[in-house]
Amino acid sequence: MSWAWPVLAGFIVSTAALVGSGAILLLGQKAEQASTWLLSFAIGTLLGAATLGLLPEALEHAPAERVMPLLLMGMLGFILLERVLRWRHPHEHHPGRHHPEIEQATAAMLLWGDAIHNFIDGLVLGASFGVSAEAGLTASLAVFAHEVPQELSDFAILLRTGMPRRRALLLNYLSALTPIPGALLAFTGASFWRESIGWLLPLVAGGFIYIALADLVPALHHRRGARVGFFQMLLLLAGILVLWWLGRLHHGS
Repeated sequence: MSWAWPVLAGFIVSTAALVGSGAILLLGQKAEQASTWLLSFAIGTLLGAATLGLLPEALEHAPAERVMPLLLMGMLGFILLERVLRWRHPHEHHPGRHHPEIEQATAAMLLWGDAIHNFIDGLVLGASFGVSAEAGLTASLAVFAHEVPQELSDFAILLRTGMPRRRALLLNYLSALTPIPGALLAFTGASFWRESIGWLLPLVAGGFIYIALADLVPALHHRRGARVGFFQMLLLLAGILVLWWLGRLHHGS
């Protein structure tokens, strides 16, 4: 089978970023308001992707005694990354106000974490096409299905940080292009990359958990009231359930 197939699959999967971003942009002036509510959904998808997708897959490639320390290292690594990104902006924190340095750090961590996550998806695609065309197509459908809600949430978070729409669209799409080199490397027989999935996945999972709980959850508390809290939790659970359902489809196939 030609290397063009996994590369084409990686390119098609990367269009999930445009699908997710376009879904929000079609809302026009309501995009910012929608992104506020989608923040809850985004937290659910990040937590669902980490605990229901990345960690179980990592445990298929490596023992728990290796995976769990790497999960912790991923969290600690993102704490360090955020400290470095905010190092030049030692402003005092005031609850309820916008803090551009914090929002920029959140956006940067999200984009880097998503780029690594998408690269790993590319490794899965390349390895699957290396087995057979059927396995590759099945993996492509599964990856695309979970990438659409993930990229939709990522774009909503970037808008929530105050990033202009065009810049958010461009950076989100660039981070979504990393499945292409991942698929090419895995397909061409780079055994190192295939074997590295077991330690890359928990690192990314730790990053996603940190972003969701440390950077995004506090933003939910700025809006108070029982009704608001109810809908926030409902959307958060919806994000988790979507990732759980897509995971069931993937393993069922």
